[in-house]
Amino acid sequence: MKMIRSKYAVLFLALLTVGCSRSSEDYPEEDYNKLFPFSGIEKPKISYEDQVIQLGDPYASVSDFVYPGVEITQNVRTYKVTLTCSFKEHTSTDETGTAGKVDSRYVIRYVDTDKKLRTIATDKRAQGTDFLLTNNKEHTVTFTAQSGFPMYLWVNGVGPQNSSVHATISAVSEDGFTIVKPLAVHEYQNQEGIDKIKAPFCAYIILP
Repeated sequence: MKMIRSKYAVLFLALLTVGCSRSSEDYPEEDYNKLFPFSGIEKPKISYEDQVIQLGDPYASVSDFVYPGVEITQNVRTYKVTLTCSFKEHTSTDETGTAGKVDSRYVIRYVDTDKKLRTIATDKRAQGTDFLLTNNKEHTVTFTAQSGFPMYLWVNGVGPQNSSVHATISAVSEDGFTIVKPLAVHEYQNQEGIDKIKAPFCAYIILP
């Protein structure tokens, strides 16, 4: 009698287990696209507050230039941008003290508020020359720009032995709290004859 009861108990438990087991068909099919919609590849967040120096091509022509600025709509600052540049070349003078011909062909370029590339040169034959430098005389350009503007400096060219070219561009916000690290070039040509500077330069910083 006990054996019969045990068999019925085992059979009852087996039926109970089968009754409680649900196949995958018993569950509604989940729409994973709705639960986890694909929002696209997340773009990296760029902080211009880091003042990253971005490099350009020091051999590119004016016609190759593409404005590299960006649009910043929050916490926009206004900056005073200052470019100073000069070149130096040893030239002979005549009996009247007039300096001889300059052989340097140095070129300095920057971006102005019109988003255009401007050219300062030591020789008027340089492509797109806007201003001609005087030997051993510093030239300064100042203008205002806002966040997102590229503080841009391009320097290249050739010159005779013992000549040099110098250029620095910097920016300070109107409130004085944000100082952008300057871009600077100081190149000397020490090879005999007329030769290229050793390190042509092209770089910019997006004003934060």
